[in-house]
Amino acid sequence: MLFLVKVRVDISKMGRFAERLQKGELDRSCIRGETHCLKDDPAVGFSVWEASSRADFDLKFGPWREFYSEAEAYDVISPMEAMMALQCGRQ
Repeated sequence: MLFLVKVRVDISKMGRFAERLQKGELDRSCIRGETHCLKDDPAVGFSVWEASSRADFDLKFGPWREFYSEAEAYDVISPMEAMMALQCGRQ
């Protein structure tokens, strides 16, 4: 399953967040590609995560949550799956 994740970094926790990332203490194996941030609000980032289920995603994303003041995850599908859904009338 794919998840589009939108987060807002808690600026007060940036130092600890950077430290954990540099030490490799946060599992990045589910993140597909890079995280991109809004130009006008760089504390907001978007990334695509892949996990076998919502429960698996929640387990792997859990350690990251402490560094965010906001976090949302949406189920997403590939462009081909979207095209098929649209052609079949499923929306």
